[in-house]
Amino acid sequence: MKVREVPSKGTSAITRGVSTGRSHHLLSELEAIYFFLIERRACTVDLREQWPILDFDRTLELCERFGVRHTARGGYPEPFTIDLLITERVDGELRYRAASVKSPEDAHDPFVRQRLAVEHAWCLERGIPWTLVDTTQFDKTMLETLRFMRTWFRHRYVSDSSLEDRFVEQFAAAYSPNLPLGELLAKLSKLLRQPVTVMEDAFRYCAWSNRIQPSLVHPLALNAPVVLRTEAFDV
Repeated sequence: MKVREVPSKGTSAITRGVSTGRSHHLLSELEAIYFFLIERRACTVDLREQWPILDFDRTLELCERFGVRHTARGGYPEPFTIDLLITERVDGELRYRAASVKSPEDAHDPFVRQRLAVEHAWCLERGIPWTLVDTTQFDKTMLETLRFMRTWFRHRYVSDSSLEDRFVEQFAAAYSPNLPLGELLAKLSKLLRQPVTVMEDAFRYCAWSNRIQPSLVHPLALNAPVVLRTEAFDV
């Protein structure tokens, strides 16, 4: 399922994946936020959005069990789609889990919940953990903060662990909760003898990879101080 095939209120987007290199069609801002949160995790191997369940015989049976009308087009059943099928490497093994990303309103809609019950049951039968994502904390600030951090990828910044080790050390020493990020990076530019643009992308990369942990619920910009996270954000 692609962005152009789904009615949108301007909240859909096509995003190139950091680890996959593929174009990912994200149908809402909520999906984009969760996609970015999962993409940042070191254990993430692959993300497949709008993943279709083509096991029609079983989804038709589950629809009958849960009293759900199976959607169809041209007389043929349309597949249920899982918002994100995630592949992770855990203890050296590849594992799969499914996530449904809905707004709080949709998550409480009886019709939506019936369809989610079909997804959940199908995944459960195949030993795939399924989660209805809590999106109550997701908002535009979080989305823009994640996009700001992720800009290192669009700028084609190449990770340099030696530089990043020194950057993180100097960032911790020079950090002040009242100092705008741009001014802080200008200081580090002089200390590390690197262009400011390199320092900006080094910061973005270190924030993206959790070596520096900005708050996800506060705006992140060059003209504002960085608010550091005090608690882990569970995804």
